[in-house]
Amino acid sequence: MNRRAPILLVSLLLASAALAACGGAASPSASPTPVPSASPTPVPSASPTPGGPGFALNESPAGLGCDAMRPPYDEIVFRIDPEADEPVTAIADTGAVLATYWSAGFVGGTADDPVVRDAAGEVVVSDGDTLVIPEAEWPRLHGYFVCPSNDAVYVLEVDPS
Repeated sequence: MNRRAPILLVSLLLASAALAACGGAASPSASPTPVPSASPTPVPSASPTPGGPGFALNESPAGLGCDAMRPPYDEIVFRIDPEADEPVTAIADTGAVLATYWSAGFVGGTADDPVVRDAAGEVVVSDGDTLVIPEAEWPRLHGYFVCPSNDAVYVLEVDPS
């Protein structure tokens, strides 16, 4: 017998066992388990609004800490376009386009109502609204804590601790 034959036979048996284990037990309705991302990048989440489903908002990460460094801009203008890939952005007075992230509870409006609302249904921001970044305190958007950074703006329902 060839010296490689036993190794080949064992390899074939192991491969057959692995294929049998993978193929026979799954039902047609079973779906694969998602693999969690290693990145803490916020993902858009569907946001229902009064009167129907709204556009998705980027969800802010849990346990967000806000940097004490003031960003390089003095004010931002919110732009809301429900048809865009990023429906809500903020344009800094420096020209920088900032992503926006919202804690759970905020919901996007619709194409006919391009706003962001809080959990109570109150409008928090509309297209074209301006937010001034104060010199020595955190900005607030209709009472909600805002954490501005160099490339994003985070709006939180609860102040970070």
